[in-house]
Amino acid sequence: MNKHNLLEDRVHGDSMFPFRIYMVDYLDGQVIFNMHWHPELEFIYVEKGPINVQVGTKQYRLEEGTGCFIPGEQLHGAYPCGDKPFKLHAVVFSIDLLRSFGYDLIESYYLEAIKKFSFIHSMKLTPQTQEERMMLKTIASIIEAYSTKETSYELKVKGYLFLLFADIFKKQSWIHNEEVTQKDLTKTELLKKVLQYIDEHYKEKLSVLDLASQVQMSEGHFSRFFRSLVRMTPMEYINTIRINKACILLLKSERKMLDIAMDVGFQNQSYFIRLFKRQKGCTPKEYRSGK
Repeated sequence: MNKHNLLEDRVHGDSMFPFRIYMVDYLDGQVIFNMHWHPELEFIYVEKGPINVQVGTKQYRLEEGTGCFIPGEQLHGAYPCGDKPFKLHAVVFSIDLLRSFGYDLIESYYLEAIKKFSFIHSMKLTPQTQEERMMLKTIASIIEAYSTKETSYELKVKGYLFLLFADIFKKQSWIHNEEVTQKDLTKTELLKKVLQYIDEHYKEKLSVLDLASQVQMSEGHFSRFFRSLVRMTPMEYINTIRINKACILLLKSERKMLDIAMDVGFQNQSYFIRLFKRQKGCTPKEYRSGK
């Protein structure tokens, strides 16, 4: 997964085949990947674990050989379990991949339902039942087909996705087995608003009060709210975003360190370098040179 990305506004795959799999086996600072969202649906499969995944306000501990479904437009992030090694595959795709040219029974009965329930429901997949074992096996088959990219692999991937959702619909209760309260939905929408604000204003001087005012909370209440969902303080998160933005500039330009530090919101070059090394394990200069 692109380690520089924050709020995903990129195309996963392309318009002709909106599908992509990302393998992640490294930490980006203190997280596997930060809280973010995208319109595409996503399945995560853990090849080596454990890891912690947060989807909206729900938290899942995923062991090796397990996975989860992440709805479109839903906030989600992944975090390590201490210093334990991990390796995950994120299967990301647009629902358009499953659509027919015209409006047919598949669209009417199933895809419309997927769009409706996927906005508010996530599910953990473990090999405890036959149905879930089959779904995990299908996800593993999708990953294998995509990684080998043999002739006609696209047909295999699309076919496996249909099989995957067929198993989900076979167990109809899954669609409504984890009701998400209006309070949970409100929390995630408020957090989205704050994260979007940070992404648009990270170059400016930001304070906790600035962020709290975006969602009409007191500083103390907002700090507790933010940390409960993002697992870091607001300022830690802002600095993480600034460092990730700096990484892009370091690789795509020859600008001076001071200019880059100032451009992403740091007022002190020494602090920028110190924080960069803490998060990335190397200095900005070493990062640029690829050492």
